Amino acid sequence: MDDTCISFNYVKARILLIVLIVSFMLVACEDSYEGNFCGGQTVSVAGRAEDDLYIKSSFNNWSLATPMTYRDGIWSAELFLRPGNYPYEFFSAKTKKSFLDGTNPLTMFDKGIPYSKLVVKDCRYPAIELAGKPEVSGKNIRFRIKFNAGISGKNPDFSKSEIMLGREAADYSFDEKTGMISIDYAADSFGKYTWSFKIFDADGFAAEVLTVPVWIEEKPFEWENAFMYQLMTDRFSNGDASNDSPFADIDEKANWQGGDFQGIINKIDENYFTDMGINVLWISSPIANTENPGKGMGGDSRYYAAYHSYWPIATGWCDELHIPGMDSPIEKHFGTEEKLHELIQKAHKKGIRIMFDFVPNHVHTDSYLWKTYKNRGWFHMAADGLPKNANGGYSCGWERPVECWFTDYLADINYQNDEAMEAVISHLIWLIQEFDIDGLRLDAIRLMELAFTTTLKTAIQRKVTTTGILFYMIGETFTGDMGWDEIGSYLGQDKLDGQFDFPLYHHIVRTFLLQSENFETFTGFLKTNDFRYRNDFYNGSIMGNFIGNHDVARALSLANRDFDGVSSQGGAEADQKVWANSPELPEDGLPFKKMRNALTFMFTHPGIPIIYQGDEFGMPGANDPDNRRMAVFGDDLSANQKENLEHTKILGNFRKNHPALMNGTRKNLVVSEKIYAFSMTYGDDTVIALFNNGEEEETVEIDISSLKLGGTLSTLFSRQEIVSKEKIEITLEPFGAEIVYNGK
Repeated sequence: MDDTCISFNYVKARILLIVLIVSFMLVACEDSYEGNFCGGQTVSVAGRAEDDLYIKSSFNNWSLATPMTYRDGIWSAELFLRPGNYPYEFFSAKTKKSFLDGTNPLTMFDKGIPYSKLVVKDCRYPAIELAGKPEVSGKNIRFRIKFNAGISGKNPDFSKSEIMLGREAADYSFDEKTGMISIDYAADSFGKYTWSFKIFDADGFAAEVLTVPVWIEEKPFEWENAFMYQLMTDRFSNGDASNDSPFADIDEKANWQGGDFQGIINKIDENYFTDMGINVLWISSPIANTENPGKGMGGDSRYYAAYHSYWPIATGWCDELHIPGMDSPIEKHFGTEEKLHELIQKAHKKGIRIMFDFVPNHVHTDSYLWKTYKNRGWFHMAADGLPKNANGGYSCGWERPVECWFTDYLADINYQNDEAMEAVISHLIWLIQEFDIDGLRLDAIRLMELAFTTTLKTAIQRKVTTTGILFYMIGETFTGDMGWDEIGSYLGQDKLDGQFDFPLYHHIVRTFLLQSENFETFTGFLKTNDFRYRNDFYNGSIMGNFIGNHDVARALSLANRDFDGVSSQGGAEADQKVWANSPELPEDGLPFKKMRNALTFMFTHPGIPIIYQGDEFGMPGANDPDNRRMAVFGDDLSANQKENLEHTKILGNFRKNHPALMNGTRKNLVVSEKIYAFSMTYGDDTVIALFNNGEEEETVEIDISSLKLGGTLSTLFSRQEIVSKEKIEITLEPFGAEIVYNGK
């Protein structure tokens, strides 16, 4: 669609009808602008001459009053509308059928029915755009921004405008003749450099904020190369005791425990993450939460604090809306906006990307959005015949996942309401631009209209990824071990870039931690799983692989058989042991060895390895919130934990130097009940991974004659050298793993 203001060319077909329609709309447009006339906007669709197409929309009362004209395989109509959003569809008089605009990724609902969404901009406002990709030569960065005046033709007013590099005013030049703002910058170090442009014209109208991110790195980063670390801010590290304020009379496990931005900053400064090869941090949502405790879901009568940051009250905050009564939208238990900026800037200097967790499904009933818009259709209310909770919603209710509330204090947002959609998307774009983050983890993605995902993705593509750098979005769709269809339906160029691979998680746990599944079954699963997402849903998908997260029992405790020993989530015992008889740190080294095997597989499998805080060394825990204990470091680790941490460091640093582990193709070499060996090959890089899932030492013979291996081979963990022959033998200790590769 053409968003610019263009002059109107009268169509020849149906001339009388069109003149009448246009005349009416011209009057409306002139009235709204006190004489300033905005030009037309063309909507078009490919078709055949005999189709005889019309546009049906709210602006013409869903009638056939807006015919389209045909030329060279394209049907089009020029519309003259007031600024705003309009649902529309195409109608074929030949087939008597309506259809949506397949070239438009935006959706708008009218009386519960999804339509394509037409956005008519106010042409009084100027616009700015990046004029060509930034030129990077060494550490020098050059680019230009084109200023497009609004209908008045006024130039920028730089006394009101802000052009920033990070948190500082940026140097620039402006050519009044061409309307070009030029940046020529010499960086002093590697890292991320992001410019933001808030440009006002002489009439006081502002263009939409434009950000231009540029990374300067020794080695180009791709998201396939990512090694992600998930941390819960409150449960990671307490760096500033002054913002500790736990609630009285709430169990410590369900309370604020003091982790904050400063604690994360300290670990960045200590190279805790970079020493492991981590280049992406996923941190808790920084948005402010309720200060009121709440009961758990269902029949849980215990009270919890919002330490997890999933009960937001500041959703909606943006440049246009500073929520009354709030000094900042940032969670005060975590720190200040300045501390969050410092965290992100320090991470970027070390080549670490930052992802925020974000909660789009709901807000707390203490929030401004609920209090202001609860009677304006912004939230799902209980349908007729369904029980209403204390605030009029329908508490889950998983047969109505999009409509149900988690609890009576978490108001479920109705994304069929366009105002609600615009408010949350604007808030997210502000959050991304203000804090210069690199990706999002989206909570409970399947509990919302798919239109939220596609609308957010479109907004990010248009307003954030201006330089072609992928802003990675990964979603949580919690499924069982065959949830491919549900997970895959949210993947796409206009949807999510990746999802957490829950089917893989279940099989990794059962195979490596519980041994309730053998390698023959496991490889049968992988044969399907390896290609399902890319082949059936989105070729560009980059999945997230994990052995634990904040919603499941700890991997170490599963490996230690602290629960039923069969279920990948620990079964009922993992719930029963949350508050009493909770798992303790094993003294036996066996569960740690099983974890090392699981980690080794995760790092040799395509996709992004994701470590939940503590799984790099092994922490015990039952289900939520026992699986969210405060992380420990240094001398507080046991000998077994230190061994596992070193193992993770070896894997993380090895992986980043071997493209075969990020983009390679798997070839099974040996598969039996307890032995598995496979190769990963990409270009000239080949890596062999071997696993023993049994209690006895095993010597494995591998035929490598068909692999791209030669000369001296090395083993990663035992640090041995092997002379390459057609066949090699590797001895694996009980529950042991090894990696073989070219080089020393």
